Amino acid sequence: MEIIAKLGSLLGLSFISGINLYATVAVTGICTKYRLIEGLPPELGVLGNDAVIAVALFLYLVEFFADKIPGFDMLWDSIHTVIRPLGGAFLALLQVGEATPALEVIAFMVGASLASAAHVTKAGARIIINTSPEPFSNILVSFAEDIGVIWFSYFSLAYPRTAFFVTVALVAGILLVMPLIFRTIRMIFSALLFRMKRVLSRAGPGDDVSVPPFHVDAWFESQRKADEKIRWYAKVFAGRIPDVPRFAPVHMVVTTKAVHFFYRRRMKTRSAIVPLEEIHTWKRYPGIVLTRWLLRTSTGDWLFHVYQPLSATFPKDALPGADA
Repeated sequence: MEIIAKLGSLLGLSFISGINLYATVAVTGICTKYRLIEGLPPELGVLGNDAVIAVALFLYLVEFFADKIPGFDMLWDSIHTVIRPLGGAFLALLQVGEATPALEVIAFMVGASLASAAHVTKAGARIIINTSPEPFSNILVSFAEDIGVIWFSYFSLAYPRTAFFVTVALVAGILLVMPLIFRTIRMIFSALLFRMKRVLSRAGPGDDVSVPPFHVDAWFESQRKADEKIRWYAKVFAGRIPDVPRFAPVHMVVTTKAVHFFYRRRMKTRSAIVPLEEIHTWKRYPGIVLTRWLLRTSTGDWLFHVYQPLSATFPKDALPGADA
């Protein structure tokens, strides 16, 4: 069980430093200096130095306020994309003490990987939250992170055996949601890039109307009915579309007969079709960079996200029912 206890503090501190490195160092240093926890690894004694604690607390205060400002918190996280993983690696190296070079390399890689996983999850979640028009959710999440980092840092030192299993469970959870986080980040950055290109090119209201790319047009030609014509096309992102992962990119083609969704799944091009006669009503929910669409059909609700400028070009008479 001694190895579990050793790994518990090593993994726990490295992991949580990916959320807030300075709070982790400050808590560890204070616990070491004032002996708030008995039996701490002697290698952590360097963090109990007054200068180390003072600098960590100062930087934590800077991050405390920077992390509460929507938009600026994303810049702060981008700056710390290298700092936090290196900090996690340093905390891991510190705890192995006098070890073989191979063990030090392993500790460095494990610490950096854990901190990176936590950092990417934090940064991805912030990008999602910052798309909300109100700032309060960002502030509440930041406060929750502050409390969580302080608590988990102390927990990893005071109860390292339990912290080992909790950290492993947290990492497993992150690995499960990581594909969703990456798809979400890609969707939001794609929307921001689209908006930026539109501003730089000084596009007018009607300049965003696009035509399907060649491979989508070719696929549609193989699927369409004889008298079916395209009325509108856009690249969208799935919300609730059968067999399509959430936030995955999808090509939407609205025709005189149906709404077609073309996407790649398991290395194959697939399609989902909603005939116009099955659509009861449809609705748009404008956001900052994306507009959420809802199609109510006889087979259930279909949800997806459209670039806001493209959504504004949609001809309202292309779908049955009103844009409620």
